Amino acid sequence: MTTEIPPIDRAKSPLTAVDEEAVRLADVLEDHPGISGVTDSGVQGDIVFTAAGRSWVLDFQDGPDGEVFQAPAGAPAPAPADGPAADVLRDVVVPALLAHPAYRAATADGDTLTVHLDTGRHYTLVLSPAA
Repeated sequence: MTTEIPPIDRAKSPLTAVDEEAVRLADVLEDHPGISGVTDSGVQGDIVFTAAGRSWVLDFQDGPDGEVFQAPAGAPAPAPADGPAADVLRDVVVPALLAHPAYRAATADGDTLTVHLDTGRHYTLVLSPAA
């Protein structure tokens, strides 16, 4: 006897768009060499992972209009920070995203990552060391 699992009814799904994007982003990171231990913490879609011998948290940021996903124009200003977080974003996270067709572009400025989706919208995340 086979049990068929019904498809997810998106109208009844408890996942928000941010949660769904966090799951996709976590899956992409998990499949990339150099990244391990990827989890979605469930707090506004934050993603925890290990890279470069350290644990990191990618935190979704609200844009100027209070929404996570922003319109195509008006990308956020780059963050001035530099250091280990910037290196992990530039050397590990950005290449992982650019290899996936859902992401049109990904740019790292200091500890801030801007992700441009194939839909034309974008969002930002901030990378910080995990506590």
